[in-house]
Amino acid sequence: MSDVFRESSVVARGVRFHYATAGSGPLVLMLHGFPERWFSWRRQIPALAAAGWRVVAPDLRGYGQSDKPDEGYELPELAGDVAALIEALGEDSATVVGHDWGGGITWEAASRFPRHVKRFAVLNCPHPAVLNDTFRRSWSQLSRSSYMLFFNIPWLPERLIARDGGAAIIRRFEGLGTPLPADTVRALREGAATVDSVRPMLAYYRRAVRRALRGALPAYPIIEQPGLLLWGEQDAVFGNELIAPHTRYARDLVLRRIAGCGHFVQQERPDAVNAALVDWLARERLRTSREAR
Repeated sequence: MSDVFRESSVVARGVRFHYATAGSGPLVLMLHGFPERWFSWRRQIPALAAAGWRVVAPDLRGYGQSDKPDEGYELPELAGDVAALIEALGEDSATVVGHDWGGGITWEAASRFPRHVKRFAVLNCPHPAVLNDTFRRSWSQLSRSSYMLFFNIPWLPERLIARDGGAAIIRRFEGLGTPLPADTVRALREGAATVDSVRPMLAYYRRAVRRALRGALPAYPIIEQPGLLLWGEQDAVFGNELIAPHTRYARDLVLRRIAGCGHFVQQERPDAVNAALVDWLARERLRTSREAR
């Protein structure tokens, strides 16, 4: 652990969540994606803490040192984790930042728990309704997302991912054109080294696909809270065609594209991501202050 971070844990909805934290001030909750953990945000935590925010980056349900229950991996349940975490951390509301699966959870939480999610930022993850609509009309996006179907095959994916101590995770990142520092390689392999550690990660995909096949996607209300969508334009997972429809679901959304950057934006372009987050948060803090007068 870096001297910058303090690690701890908290219980929310009966699940113990491990997290890293730094700074003081209004709460910023940072949610990682597959196949990462809180370590995904190690380059953002110090920058946001230095800008006057209390930053908490948990291992999500089923990841890292957090509990790995058998249930609770559908988006509404994961969004409930966010609201419960904010309360367990002693706050009524927070800014929520999410990437990949953490981004999907952020969209869901902002929609379902507006009292808890004061504002939000999402990095390279579409709103669930945008992704579902795009699947219906875009063969290109279906092809990009074919790995989600592979992850729904029983027992085989977790064994392949965990083989050779998680080496397949590294190949997955490298196949997406993401440079991997040595500390990232170690962290990813540690988190995906066994079948039992990988299976809860895949539960996210398995619950989501089965929910979609059941036609169980709900109607989503328009999000009124201020939001930021950061998007690396060379994403091999989610195409740029997904960007524009978000104005239908978020009324107060700022869009910032990052050229020459792939899916793992906070890993590939940490300085650009930090600058965008710090600037947006400062502007939102100023706007809130003015509106409170």
